[in-house]
Amino acid sequence: MKQGRQNILALFTFIALVIVLTIQVKWLFDAARMEEKQFNTTVSIALNEAKHDIGKLANACPDMNDFLCGYPCKEKVHASKVAQIDSIISNKLALYNIDLDYTFEVTEGDNSVPNKKIFAQHCYLQCLNGQLEKDGIKIKVEFPCRNQFIWAQLHGTFLLTFFSIIFVMVSFLITSRLFRKERQMLEQTSDFINNMVHEFQTPISNIGFAASLIKKKDKLMDKKTGEYLSVIIKENHKMEKNVEEILKISNNTPNETHTEQVNLTKILSDLIADFGPRVESHKGSILFHTENEKLVINGITAHFKLIFSNLIDNAIKYADKEPQISILLKSTNKKIEISIKDNGPGIEKRHHDLIFEKYYRIPTGDVHNVKGFGLGLTYVKKMIESYNGSIEIHSTKGSGTLFTIYLPLENETH
Repeated sequence: MKQGRQNILALFTFIALVIVLTIQVKWLFDAARMEEKQFNTTVSIALNEAKHDIGKLANACPDMNDFLCGYPCKEKVHASKVAQIDSIISNKLALYNIDLDYTFEVTEGDNSVPNKKIFAQHCYLQCLNGQLEKDGIKIKVEFPCRNQFIWAQLHGTFLLTFFSIIFVMVSFLITSRLFRKERQMLEQTSDFINNMVHEFQTPISNIGFAASLIKKKDKLMDKKTGEYLSVIIKENHKMEKNVEEILKISNNTPNETHTEQVNLTKILSDLIADFGPRVESHKGSILFHTENEKLVINGITAHFKLIFSNLIDNAIKYADKEPQISILLKSTNKKIEISIKDNGPGIEKRHHDLIFEKYYRIPTGDVHNVKGFGLGLTYVKKMIESYNGSIEIHSTKGSGTLFTIYLPLENETH
């Protein structure tokens, strides 16, 4: 269903892109037509003014009148009158900022069919009726470089539009390609996590079953062995829960909506007891301090157990000496604060934001003394933010690590 929505979104995005590109192209051609129309109008005005100047000259000079009317005249007179007409037309065009090469001829009638296509070859006719003794005389003007001139007026706009269209097209193609790759990678990663976690489920179930049978049948075991067996069963149950949570986070399963009253003090106390044998085996200790014997908030117990156990577990397994862990739980006027500090090797500042990313593990070269998948802190941050809280890390290389969780006070109940 989700992939179907993404495909529909991609389709509508493509359609919208085509519409935008069509509008851009249409706008460009409309602007070109408008520029052409303005050019034609300007030329017509200039030639109309030239008509009156030519008429005045023809009335004052019989040779000009004869030349324009097509009467025989000397070659010298012909060249002189051509130059005069050329000068008049040139001056009028220059007056309207049209600095283009042109050709002209005096013709009696013109049967050329006007071409209305954009940027088609175009000639401009100016009728001299009323200015000469003979009617039907026209001046025909053509601009060989007319189209280049019009495009030059649109040069900046055209380039901006052209490159904008190319950029949008290339950007869409690249984005689509990256999206497909990311989706494929996400699907492969999700499949890998699912397969890996399902492979864990069978041995975890077998361990739990075997431990339960031993505890039921072996009545002669000493007290210490019984305690260790209880830890095995309890930790195995936690592993089952962790596997379920990993499946949820890898598949982006929505969180449960049912909430309950969660006693943070009790959860931390129980976890410290659970981790006790493990910390003692490393000759370390866990100190817990709180000013509230029963600090209760609305939430889901399993979430907070996994949040705190992930942080405590990291403090133990990454310790490079006897682990000394200090936990502080308190509430202020505005928020609930939970601090978990260790004396481990510390984390360089450049890794602080990255450690909360999925599958990220701090590089240690070819040595991997601590196994893991890089999902623990991702889950921690995701769950804390689901409660409108935040988590901060304060650490430098060689000075231990302090994780501080802040939860809004409105979650607190009394």
